[in-house]
Amino acid sequence: MSVHNVPAWHPWFVCAVVFFLFLGLVTSFKTPEITAFSALVVLWNVGIISSQQATSGFTNSGVLSVGVLFVVIQAVERSQIATKMAKHVFGMQTGVRYGLLRLCSFCFLISGFLNNTPVVALLTPITRDWARARGFSPSTFLIPLSYSTIMGGLLTTVGTSTNLVVSGLAEDVGLPPFGFFDIGWIGLPVGLVGVTYLVLFGPMLLPKSTGLFRYMKNRGSELITEVQVTSGFRYKDQPVVLALGMLGFHQDVLVKIRRPKSYKKQQQQPSPPGA
Repeated sequence: MSVHNVPAWHPWFVCAVVFFLFLGLVTSFKTPEITAFSALVVLWNVGIISSQQATSGFTNSGVLSVGVLFVVIQAVERSQIATKMAKHVFGMQTGVRYGLLRLCSFCFLISGFLNNTPVVALLTPITRDWARARGFSPSTFLIPLSYSTIMGGLLTTVGTSTNLVVSGLAEDVGLPPFGFFDIGWIGLPVGLVGVTYLVLFGPMLLPKSTGLFRYMKNRGSELITEVQVTSGFRYKDQPVVLALGMLGFHQDVLVKIRRPKSYKKQQQQPSPPGA
């Protein structure tokens, strides 16, 4: 058994890098890929990881497979096949539970052969528009969309990037890689139970949020809007009440007038003699 002599400062330095990595991801200082790659470069430059270790993730078959799947999803999205298919699968006249059943079944099956992330990204706007067009709350459908996609990823090896990465790691240590449907023996029954639970109890447990646009439409009379009056305003020399009337507004709609500092200084200056 070989023993590696690790300098005492290495663990502390790694903890510091992980802390700043987490801080950068939380604050969104840069994009996630730039933040993660910067942490990798720092650890490589100080000699904590070797060049082979730093680049091993980029040569992993699972990571490469995920990249290829994103290309496939982009082609499907541009061809509008998924949009047309979704309209037929979801249906036009359905109730909430029947709509959930069709949505979850579709996501559960398709995510077994496509990566989860692009499937959710592709179907989220379609599902949201479909729910709003039928008077349903989008929040009732979006969480089941995500969960049924996750469970569908357990049907095949390519269903989720985690399966591909674990299969690649097993192959690296000399174990046989996963077969295409090996994990489906467990994923299929678990997924069926999960989809049934989402369809039966999802409408009762999930919030029925109406969304920002519908909230603004229902409470438009309480909306406060700020309007900036420029020097080219055609009623600039008229009293405020008269200007509001000319624009078709009642004087009660005015809450506050904020004047620029230059205007206040101009009003405070004394008028010249004889003016």
